Amino acid sequence: MSRLVRIVYCSRSLLKGSRSDIEAQIRRILATARTRNRETGLTGAMTFNESCFAQVLEGAEDDLAPLYQKIRRDPRHTDVKTLVQDNPPQRLFPSWSMAYVDSPSGHGRHPLAHFSFEAALTHGAAPEAQLLLNALRQVVVAKTKLGAG
Repeated sequence: MSRLVRIVYCSRSLLKGSRSDIEAQIRRILATARTRNRETGLTGAMTFNESCFAQVLEGAEDDLAPLYQKIRRDPRHTDVKTLVQDNPPQRLFPSWSMAYVDSPSGHGRHPLAHFSFEAALTHGAAPEAQLLLNALRQVVVAKTKLGAG
């Protein structure tokens, strides 16, 4: 059994189309991720703010490494910046094959509106990753308590 790995990254979206087209593309990405992650025992959370993606992936190194290489080559985004890659003692999203954090009902202020994607993409520093992790965890925990997701 390989060790637990967590990867936090962000990237610039290359998705094109109307808002509804992009939302449909995001739903397809999530459906694929949830199916494949369940099959391989990976967990995590993703967010999208109309111009950038951010994602946390957790799982066995042997399963996560090839997936992350595939993600880095995905033509739907560019400027993939690894913010953190570490070996945590436990998962932050153990029951989520892929949680998704978006604006309430798809409208309004995004829960991560305060997160500086530009700083993360430019500097790729651990402090930005920790802010992202904390914010994603808070929103996912709230969704879990509400039974959403």
